[in-house]
Amino acid sequence: MGRVVDALGVTRIGLAGLSLGGCFAARAAALEPRVAAVATVSGPFPLYWEQLPPPVRDIMARRTGGTDAARAFAGQVDLAALAPRIAAPLLVVDGGRDVIPGVTNGEPLARTAPRGTYLSVPHGDHLLGNARPDWLPRLADHLTHALTEGGA
Repeated sequence: MGRVVDALGVTRIGLAGLSLGGCFAARAAALEPRVAAVATVSGPFPLYWEQLPPPVRDIMARRTGGTDAARAFAGQVDLAALAPRIAAPLLVVDGGRDVIPGVTNGEPLARTAPRGTYLSVPHGDHLLGNARPDWLPRLADHLTHALTEGGA
């Protein structure tokens, strides 16, 4: 992430990540001090390989090059140790109807991060595409506020 920020030539950056990208955004925020704002949408806190539904395991195996690689990757998806290191304001958004066995949604991330806020949209599905007006303006405001003087 540091190379990306260097290439952009900026001193502060905001990140928003959706689904597994939310995990990557939170991880980057924990490790890169120039991340000044971060938001996750439907991102996992940890993944538990054995509890994941077969279609999810199959997708992961195809994307990682095999079952062993997918199992190893899933074992690395755990933000418990990194969450306390996220110094930037963090907004975690989850849909109440986004329930996948083996996936712990983002509430523990928001609770564990020093400046975390949790927004649950009860009727929201995965990525909350069915409820954008109920969370997207808040996410935009979060990033805007944190990246302007009001969030400094």
